[in-house]
Amino acid sequence: MTPSTGRTVLRGDGVSCRVRTWPGHPHIAQLVLYQQAVLPSIGDLERWSTQLAGLGFDRVRTSAMSSASGVRMEAAGFRSVQELVLLQYDQPRHIPSGGTAVRRLDEMRHGAAAAVDLAAFGDEWALDSAAIVDVRHATPSHRARAVFPRDDGHELMAYAVSGRDARQGFLQRLAVHPSVQRRGYGRALVLDSLRWAARWRVDRVLVNTHTTNQPALDLYEGVGFHRLHERLHVFERSLAWSPT
Repeated sequence: MTPSTGRTVLRGDGVSCRVRTWPGHPHIAQLVLYQQAVLPSIGDLERWSTQLAGLGFDRVRTSAMSSASGVRMEAAGFRSVQELVLLQYDQPRHIPSGGTAVRRLDEMRHGAAAAVDLAAFGDEWALDSAAIVDVRHATPSHRARAVFPRDDGHELMAYAVSGRDARQGFLQRLAVHPSVQRRGYGRALVLDSLRWAARWRVDRVLVNTHTTNQPALDLYEGVGFHRLHERLHVFERSLAWSPT
């Protein structure tokens, strides 16, 4: 039986999270913390794991979390399954215009964007349409743009979602179809994101990518992002295993 999360919210000691199905993997639950300033306790994580196993999930994963959370997560039986580089763009101002034109990403195009995401990141880490909706609403305000190389606007080949929370900006997702990489589409979307952040007088813009994603690292550093010492991790736990 395929688990169903519905509107499941797990609550702990001063912390809560929403449960969603990991894109493309119906038996993996994802914990989406409402705020990472307060981490769940080991007891919370144990209790939540039991609840998720009861719902029929085999594994549970977190969203990207700071390295500092690793000790607690590992004590509750989680392990890091993905390490991400965190990069920052300082004080975006006067970003140059020009380059490939980008257009608004309408919600009816989420399926096409998800197909690009799958081609770019593979089955394990791709976002589906529902996850793209989540990304768009992860911050108080957002901007979603896409590239359509064909004049008729029917062939979406790259997209980006940016977010803003007060004076901090985020490039939350960027995906370019492998068949059209190195044509400037990714760069155009990054610059569009930075120009949007500049209009809102954002102090800095953050983005993360897998440590082995050298094309993405080259792109971000090429437009002026610099790496931070902090790393992010996605943690996972098998729900068939309990620490002793």
